[in-house]
Amino acid sequence: MTQQQHRLGLDDPDSLTKDSGLSVVRARSESVESFDRCFFDGFTSMKALTYTASMHMIVGLLRDFEYADFECVFGHEGIISPDVNNVLAFQAVLDERLSKVFAVVKASDERRRVLFDRIADHTVRFFVVKDKIAHAKIYLLERDDLRRVIIGSANLSETAFSGRQAETLVVFDNDDTAWNLYTTQYEAVRSVAASRLMPRQEPIPAELIPVEEIPALKSVEESQKELTIYAPADSQEEAEVSIPIVRETVVKVADSLRHTLAAVRPDKNGHVRITPRIVKESIKISRGRLRENDAKPNVNLTRLGKNFILSGKVMSLDANPDDVRKDVAHWIEFFDNYENGFRGDVPRLQRDYFTFMSWFYFSPLLCDVRNLALRSGAFSFEQPMFAVLYGSSNCGKTSLIQTLMTSMFSHPHEVGADQFTRTNLKALQGSFKRLPVVFDDVTKDRFNRHAEEVIKQEYITNPEHPCFALSMNAEARNFKDEIVKRCLMIYTRTSLPGDQTNARKRLQRSIARIRDKMTTALYREYLKRMTAQVDELRESGHDSLADADVLELSSRVLCDVFQKHLPKSSSMPSWCSPMTLEEYQQRAWDRPRRVLENLLNADKYTKDRKPSDGSWTISGEMILLGTGQIGTARTRNEIPDWILDDTASVANQIGLKRSEVENFLGRKLRRRTSIWPFKGR
Repeated sequence: MTQQQHRLGLDDPDSLTKDSGLSVVRARSESVESFDRCFFDGFTSMKALTYTASMHMIVGLLRDFEYADFECVFGHEGIISPDVNNVLAFQAVLDERLSKVFAVVKASDERRRVLFDRIADHTVRFFVVKDKIAHAKIYLLERDDLRRVIIGSANLSETAFSGRQAETLVVFDNDDTAWNLYTTQYEAVRSVAASRLMPRQEPIPAELIPVEEIPALKSVEESQKELTIYAPADSQEEAEVSIPIVRETVVKVADSLRHTLAAVRPDKNGHVRITPRIVKESIKISRGRLRENDAKPNVNLTRLGKNFILSGKVMSLDANPDDVRKDVAHWIEFFDNYENGFRGDVPRLQRDYFTFMSWFYFSPLLCDVRNLALRSGAFSFEQPMFAVLYGSSNCGKTSLIQTLMTSMFSHPHEVGADQFTRTNLKALQGSFKRLPVVFDDVTKDRFNRHAEEVIKQEYITNPEHPCFALSMNAEARNFKDEIVKRCLMIYTRTSLPGDQTNARKRLQRSIARIRDKMTTALYREYLKRMTAQVDELRESGHDSLADADVLELSSRVLCDVFQKHLPKSSSMPSWCSPMTLEEYQQRAWDRPRRVLENLLNADKYTKDRKPSDGSWTISGEMILLGTGQIGTARTRNEIPDWILDDTASVANQIGLKRSEVENFLGRKLRRRTSIWPFKGR
């Protein structure tokens, strides 16, 4: 027999949350005062109906105030569209976020156990709505001699109550009319419109929560009773701006649920009835999809307290010293391979690739440094979220990144270069969390069309967001100054000659063998040490971490790990030494410096006032370069902007500021009768 279900929604005539109309409460103000958390203190019971809530504030109240009974209902008004998949996805997102806050709350282990014990014995309860419901924010507090109602525009959040945004609260003390009205509204939502939410001691990313554990579906499976979700279509007038962080995660989770709940459709009145049979079939479909996706897992990296969670599993940072020692030996062998057939400045290549390694290993922590720098007003370009490896083909860019990913997370993970678009980059900032995003062989055209907007983006909505690593071939040799100063740029011309077929095969076999033997032990040891240092700097004061030289921090820890775990009879390789951002930044301009050196070669000097194509001369405080009709634009792109003198640049000629050129090249440039105009300092 089918049970009659309560259906919810303001447009639903049977909704228990709908009264005779909009309520108007007549009240008289007595005083106005600043908000203080003491408004919530001294009560034995608290009930809250809130929406865009800060979980940290809620858990803080539970930690600091001794409520005998505590209950909170979370809603989603104005956050998502009323599609059933979005509603269920929102429940999964709240499951993840609430569990995360409980995992990282600043409390003793004993106090944390008390909180989970109280959740287990139902004296602390959380619920999440399953319908689109519009209600005021309501906070009901009670003790023997006082019943307090707090309503208003403020959610239960630290931001709302801090005064950093315009919010208003109204307080009613021992007012029977207000207490009865708002208690009735609260109970209507609580008893009919909400599903129970149970925080986990080990959080699971929303997209990985099993479908049967989503609160609404879990209640159907446990009770074996039908549940109805009211999901009417939004009218144009009701469209509202969504909250970016919650919406982005909800959309991602909802996309997966659409496959699982493909057969679920609302009726003509907007009601979606979920029966035990539907839940059973959905669980079967979901598990089948999980098996299909096992070969290609949905990877992400997040941090909860001192723990790092890789795709839902906690990474152990306790590494066996012998395994670390073996990994150090593997990396030394890996870098030694560059000495076997590579042509060019091999020591420079090894040093540059160690610099990239130091940045890449630190990348999961870089969002913390960047966020802190932004909050403290210390933001600079010294927290590069992008790194570009570019130069000749066959210079080992791809094998380096793949081996780094293997040493960190057991297997390489790349995103196809065709996915390199500004829209996808912004989406990946949410889905990958702290896991570095790697693109191999990105073309110059694709980079120029899509990268700049994201690279120059200062504020990122997701607290946990990834770094991006790109490899590009030598054709992508000219980058804007705005890009260079915001990225870690590693350029090399050292490579394996294309005609060295046997050498290339030998190196490929060596790298494959090294990668097969490599474990994550070295990286876990590094991450354990690096995290401890970052946390220590954070606790010592905002400026300490915000102003930190992350490249020096990372390279120094990496060198210490190498030094401590060197194989017997081995010595520290020359490429393995600390690298500072200042030293890197000097090296980052090496390519334009070499270009300029070539353009101003002594053999190309002329006394002519209008130098011909390929020659140059000095005119007072200016240097004039002859470029010809075709090469002007290309040559300008190779020269740093601050060196150019547009007042002296005309057709077939580029003007340069003499003093800036001398500073950049590190030598004086004098007019001489000799064809050798350079004089070393």
